[in-house]
Amino acid sequence: MTKNMVNVSLVGFGRVGRDLVRQSIENDNINIISISDTADKSNLVYLLKYDTIYGKLNAEVNETENGIKIDNKEILFNNWKDASESDWESLNTDIVVLATGKPQNSNEVQMHLEKGCKKVIIASTPEEFGDIQIYVPGANDDVVDFGKNVFSLGSNTANAVAPVLKVLNDSFGIERAFLTTVHGYSNSNRLADVAGEGFRLNRAAGENIIPSITSSSEVISEVVPFIKGNIASSSMTVPIPDGSTVDLTIDLAKESSIDEVNRTLLEASKNELKDIIGLTYDPIVSSDVVKSTLSGLVDGLATMGIENRKIKLIIWFDNGWGYSARIIDTIKKLSQEL
Repeated sequence: MTKNMVNVSLVGFGRVGRDLVRQSIENDNINIISISDTADKSNLVYLLKYDTIYGKLNAEVNETENGIKIDNKEILFNNWKDASESDWESLNTDIVVLATGKPQNSNEVQMHLEKGCKKVIIASTPEEFGDIQIYVPGANDDVVDFGKNVFSLGSNTANAVAPVLKVLNDSFGIERAFLTTVHGYSNSNRLADVAGEGFRLNRAAGENIIPSITSSSEVISEVVPFIKGNIASSSMTVPIPDGSTVDLTIDLAKESSIDEVNRTLLEASKNELKDIIGLTYDPIVSSDVVKSTLSGLVDGLATMGIENRKIKLIIWFDNGWGYSARIIDTIKKLSQEL
């Protein structure tokens, strides 16, 4: 193992888990040593190798008796169902990434630590806000305690929006905000109309625009508290597999022109938000941000304003790839604390 290499174990090998493996191949300091998932191993190997959105993995992928082999590197596979079955000490795991897509509570996370890992990253929102600190890179780096052992990275929408809100609040002040996430469908949606829990969620995602419930405003309020009580959010699932956008409307405390808002965000994208938030004046569409490692890409052509106080932004992002890139960044950051 090379100097500063960190051993990482994944729990859950769905969209985010597979994105993390794909991105880790290009990161010499991140050593994914194990994957835990209850699904069929052969099927998971196949889905890593062939991806409808990102294409065939540019590596030799094979199933082995004990796991998955990528080029000359073998990753151990197990089907531990929860923390009680895990044994991170025996694997020499430094960081566990919980990528099941489900909210996690502090008791479950604490058990992972007791089983021998040093840090836990939750790739979703915590079950209860306040129990687990939420870290959104570019938004609350100055208040997060990286000496602690547990971190939630919130949601992909929060990662796209919170850094933008912080920059604009620092420059102009924000009185209130409303956002709508226009999101590609995921495996929680239905291919055809099927009876089940709820109503809208059971409609065919490939044929409909489907309004859905989102906790994004609550997550963002935890990360940038100045907006608490003055932000609301909604979400719509649309019939595309990847490439999403946030329609963000804000009321500024201080008057500012469209050009000034764009300049402020562009300057931040070159400095404190470099590699996290970008701004483009290209006339892009959703497929143009597929495999973007940014948390969000502000569409400079779409910025609108009324009387220099009400501003509307469009922020593009890749549903899973950008979020996974922030997990990779966080792993690197936490490796300095081990």
